[in-house]
Parts: sequence; structure tokens; C-alpha cells
Amino acid sequence: MDPDAARHELIDALALVQEQLADLAAVERARAALSATATRADGTVAVTVDSDGVVIQTVVSESYLEEHEMADLGAHLTAAAQDAARDAGLRLSELLAPLAQRRERMPSLSDIVDGAPDLRDLLSPPTRHPHDACDGDDDPNAYPTVRSVR
Repeated sequence: MDPDAARHELIDALALVQEQLADLAAVERARAALSATATRADGTVAVTVDSDGVVIQTVVSESYLEEHEMADLGAHLTAAAQDAARDAGLRLSELLAPLAQRRERMPSLSDIVDGAPDLRDLLSPPTRHPHDACDGDDDPNAYPTVRSVR
């Protein structure tokens, strides 16, 4: 590849990286604010989850027992939590889709400069969820478990 073409490709690749990094902060703010609520039992049971699917609020209306059995409450809560988590997951996927699409358009730097890393690897998302415990499998992408002792 001639030097001018390589320089042009490198400039284009770095522009994509710059766009990606600029959007990451905005996406993170939106992800932190994302929540989803689902209801069951004619709206008398509501569960809200955050973007990770973690329950952050549960509400059972005082009128629940007028129409429903106490024995069914657990099933309604579970179903509402599952529905809310599924919705949050879909919304998070939609939020992250533009970043994933841009990442796929990024070239491998090794195609431009011998021995250079693949930009897609540098900007790839973690393979594990931060809430997962590290199981000691020496995975370089693994998040450690950190506990505070008070």
C-alpha cells in the first residue's frame, strides 16, 4: 500500500475511534439513567429494574388483595421483574447498537501498519458483566470482586 493511501486509511480509522470515544460518555449517561417498569395483576404489582436488570423498586398496591390471592403474589412479582428486565435489556441493546455498528466498520490497523493492533479489539466491550464475581479463571477480561470491610 502506498504511503498516501495508508495515511488516508489511518486518518479515517482514527476519526472512527474519535467518534466512538465521544459517544461512549453519552451512552454511559443514558445507560445509567435507563430503567424499565413492568406491571402484573391488573397493575397492582409493579417492578422497576435498572439497565442491568437489577430490581430497584417494587410496589404492591393496597388493593392487590381485593382481586388477587396472597399466594400468587410471588409469581406476579417474579413475572413483572422478568418482563422489566427483558424490556431493559432490549432498550440497552438499542442504545448500544450504534456503537457496535461503528465498531464493525473499524479496520484492523495491522492492515495499514504491520504489527499494529486491531482497533476493534481495543474498543471491544467487556465479555463479563461487572456484577459477576471473578472465578479465578485468569480471564484477562474478567472483573475482580472487590469487597469493602467496614
